Amino acid sequence: MEQNKILELLKNLISGNIQVEELSEIIDEWLFDLRQTPRVIPEQQLLSSLELFIHEAREGYRSWNELYEYVISIIQQFISETNSTTIILNTEAASELVTISGGSVPVMDYRAEMALA
Repeated sequence: MEQNKILELLKNLISGNIQVEELSEIIDEWLFDLRQTPRVIPEQQLLSSLELFIHEAREGYRSWNELYEYVISIIQQFISETNSTTIILNTEAASELVTISGGSVPVMDYRAEMALA
């Protein structure tokens, strides 16, 4: 599995193109395939970590904000390694923005969506 596929999936979550449930299902499918081999690869570690964060958010051990912030940190790490995308994120308040240098990705205001839930 390519890290670019994981990055695209995470950008789709942050952009609001997919929901956490859909992300979880895709991760489960990918992990099932990855766990068929005895060696652990970085993608498996990353997806396992995401799977745990999602589970903890569902169970109330972590907030949904923590999950989204973790996803954002993964995207930032990918971007710092490849320096290929720009994402502007509203992380705390309407006036506070985080910018990641490179290309461009639309970002959903997930805090507003969580308030509606």
